[in-house]
Amino acid sequence: MLPSTAGARSRCWEWVRGGVFCGLWLGSILSGWLLLCCPLLPLMLLRPRTYRLAIDIVFAMWELYPAALIRLVLQTKVVVTGDAVDGGERSLLVMNHRTRLDWNFLWAGMHRAVRAGPQATRLKFVLKAPIAHVPGPGWVMQMACHLYIHRSWERDQRLLAQSLRFFRDMDHTCQILLFPEGTDLTPKSASRSDRWADTHGLPHYEYVLHPKTTGFVFLANTMREYKHLDAVYDVSVGYPKTLVQSEVDLFQGYTPEEIHFHFKRYNVADIPEGEEDLKTWLEQRWKEKEQLLCQFYKDGYFKNLKLKNKKEQPEPTDTALCLAFCFWTCLICTALWLILVSTFVQVYALVHAFLFVGLSLFGSGAHIVEIQLHQARQKMFKAE
Repeated sequence: MLPSTAGARSRCWEWVRGGVFCGLWLGSILSGWLLLCCPLLPLMLLRPRTYRLAIDIVFAMWELYPAALIRLVLQTKVVVTGDAVDGGERSLLVMNHRTRLDWNFLWAGMHRAVRAGPQATRLKFVLKAPIAHVPGPGWVMQMACHLYIHRSWERDQRLLAQSLRFFRDMDHTCQILLFPEGTDLTPKSASRSDRWADTHGLPHYEYVLHPKTTGFVFLANTMREYKHLDAVYDVSVGYPKTLVQSEVDLFQGYTPEEIHFHFKRYNVADIPEGEEDLKTWLEQRWKEKEQLLCQFYKDGYFKNLKLKNKKEQPEPTDTALCLAFCFWTCLICTALWLILVSTFVQVYALVHAFLFVGLSLFGSGAHIVEIQLHQARQKMFKAE
């Protein structure tokens, strides 16, 4: 039987909505990279601290845009419960990885959860290395100095320590997000997790994967050693209605009606120090997370939990989101117009695109260049 006319119109609108969201999201990244980030590159050499501050400000401004798109375009309700996040803290966030889009939806959750205001966040993701080389998004994430892993622990340990030392030396306050599960929850990844649990005498989980503890233990111990860790936040994400697993689903117009985030804060003094104790601590958090999410999917919300230590923001849309939507949408239009009419901007864009492609082919990215320049300056000052 053919779908009804009303149903066809509704599905067509969903496709349009998904396409608009993806187009504006990608357009904001490309226009921000071209018009805001690339002009700052000389500061990496001339005024490195100013460069780091300026890039962080641009990225913090951009974080509001996906939050605005989620609310205004996707019309998704974001619910945040638990402990408010202190944007002025140096913290480590660990979160279950339900879908490939969790990290993108998290911007909206952080906007509502951060106590000191959205501009206070300096969120850095621990990501798979190939993401750093995706044209546009990967280039901006390089400049924002996110952390990348290559699935080779000897190499990853060295690169993570290098980045953490850089943050310490720059006195750079940031929040580092780690997905200990390593991948999103799918039937295939759940099956692998169950097999691993069987070999270690652990129970099967339905709503989470068993966490990989090596990265968390290293990050927590190293950040604490560098006196760059104030708290650990355990973040749980749940989708009580429509579950959107991938970018393709989102582009096709499938959107979650609601996204729920629950934050639980642990002071660094309450986190164990030994490697085995930290491993056990994280595994216990995931056991509790499984129970929490089991109840969540029965009730449709995190029961009897409210956001603490933070005054409620206006719902559903606040001034910051509206301003971000207007600013970044105008920036997209400006970038498109300049690309179309200005030969200088066309050449400028090509030169910088080739620069970042070259950094990907012959190096590890702009973030590594920034860190290596910092190390070279340190050696030079010591020699003097």
